[in-house]
Amino acid sequence: MTQKNKNNNNVNPFNYIAKKYSSYIFDETTKYQKKYDFEIGTGTHATWNNEADAFKHTYMQAQLALWTGKHIAKALGDRHEKDGNTKMGQSKDEENMDKWNNAQGREIAEEIIREYGVSATIPSEKINNIIAQKVMERMNNGKLITKPEDKRIYNEGKSTGQAAPINHIFTPQEIGKMSSEEFSRNENVIMEQLKNGQIKYESPEIDYDNYKNPETGAAKIFTREDISQMPFKEYAKYEKEIMAQHNSIGIPYQKDLPKTAETHSAQKSKKYSDSGKSKSSNSKGGTAEGKWVTINGNHVLIKD
Repeated sequence: MTQKNKNNNNVNPFNYIAKKYSSYIFDETTKYQKKYDFEIGTGTHATWNNEADAFKHTYMQAQLALWTGKHIAKALGDRHEKDGNTKMGQSKDEENMDKWNNAQGREIAEEIIREYGVSATIPSEKINNIIAQKVMERMNNGKLITKPEDKRIYNEGKSTGQAAPINHIFTPQEIGKMSSEEFSRNENVIMEQLKNGQIKYESPEIDYDNYKNPETGAAKIFTREDISQMPFKEYAKYEKEIMAQHNSIGIPYQKDLPKTAETHSAQKSKKYSDSGKSKSSNSKGGTAEGKWVTINGNHVLIKD
């Protein structure tokens, strides 16, 4: 394993089995507690019914939602709460506290994607620090529940009352709309499908039609095909613009774009076409610099 891969293991939850990921989240909580000085207990109760508990749940769900999408993150969080109820004797108030803070974490993930683009879904220490900062902002503003006695109630989704057909592959959207009872009925199938990769992680929805480059304001998109066909000089010319797009919406394939989206290659072709028409129209007349004429099928400017 390379050093780079070792470093990625410190921030990527999918390099961990469940128990190790739980341990990793605990370590992250204690690390940020030293930075932000929120309330934390001791021993086995370090992150139990206190500010550290609230931070842990909110941070974990924000991170999972960035990597898997909000619906799968919710399913994993709900499963954790079910284990707490059946194996740890968790009270209803404690479950309510955890689910409330989990929902806050998923909101933070959506907020981060709006502000930083799809590059925020790539594991990094920078994004972890942004998550932690936003969790603390919500905690300081009283948006998190830090004690089970809090009277605010987490509103669980209502059951659809529908049974999944045999061999049905669940979608993240279906999972996200399930009540606790409905999720429990389908839990074994959902977890097996997640394990087998049958349930695909969500990608943020991107409005390609109305996209404008953050660097230049240009209403065009560089595709992977555009970049792969660029000579070095052309890439160097557009490098800042390409990187600005990469950090906001990523670099899509042509097939991933709607037909109405304006691409770099399309604009380039249109520019050349318009230029040819302009030269053709000028061939019969003069310009400020001279006259365009056609010689052996080539447009040539005869200067005055």
